[in-house]
Amino acid sequence: MKRYTILLILFFLFLQGILYASTLKIKSLVTVSGEKVYLRDILDSYSDIPESFLSIELFPAPPVGKSVTYSSQYIKQLLTMKIPALMKDREFLSSEKVIFTRTAQVISKEELLSIVREQTGMPNLELLTQEIPSVVLPEGKLRVEAKQLSSTDSKVLVVKVTFYVDDRYIKAINLSFKSDIKKVLYSAKVYIPKGTIITEDMIQEKTFDSAVFSAVEKKEDIIGKIATRMLYPGQVITSNAIVEPPLVNKNEEVEAVRRVGNLVISTKLIALQDGYFGQTIRLRNPSSYKEVIGTVVGKGMVEVFK
Repeated sequence: MKRYTILLILFFLFLQGILYASTLKIKSLVTVSGEKVYLRDILDSYSDIPESFLSIELFPAPPVGKSVTYSSQYIKQLLTMKIPALMKDREFLSSEKVIFTRTAQVISKEELLSIVREQTGMPNLELLTQEIPSVVLPEGKLRVEAKQLSSTDSKVLVVKVTFYVDDRYIKAINLSFKSDIKKVLYSAKVYIPKGTIITEDMIQEKTFDSAVFSAVEKKEDIIGKIATRMLYPGQVITSNAIVEPPLVNKNEEVEAVRRVGNLVISTKLIALQDGYFGQTIRLRNPSSYKEVIGTVVGKGMVEVFK
């Protein structure tokens, strides 16, 4: 009798397992982050479902930050049509209605202003209008670019703000700001040819009544830099008009080191190119005139490998 009872219990548990495995249970609230809804998204449990079925696309996801509702009958018909093998001999279990919602990241007005002020280098920018809605974007790695559209002589500064998520363009908006802000900036005092190392006597302070996009506001951030183009007297010095000087200068003698195990061999070579940190440049041995390749590792120093 005891043995019969044990067998009956085991049979009951086995039967329950079969019933559970044959039930397709659908979530009542489905949350997705991508552009499509897949079978995997809507199932409450899918341990017994083949992987090939789970990746089947059902329909487009709702717009970012929005929700849509489908009836249980519609979901069942859709699955029967798209995956008949899955629905065969399975019990379908779902609430009367299934809500689908798509997650989003929201950039508030305050966050947007902070981004624009930081990227333009103008912390005192003031909006001309207060009616700026929050920006709703898909989830993912966000990148924002702010680019000035209007002239710096205009009393209205227009900035185009472009949003990318996972390096994919999403949208762009234009924002208008007041530009009647007095600022003390730095301009060229004399003609500064391209490639010139800027010294203190080449620049001067200048007061502007309008915002200047990307202007360098600190004198120490200008002195010692190299002009990337011709700068005319009175021209405001912007961040894209100057660069750091190279660590290695063309046609100058540099110290070249080569590591062989624990041994470091040092020699003098002539740089055939300007070079910044981490950059690979060509060098020449002044005795043999043989050319080698080296990586810039410091001021006047490169590391060669052959």
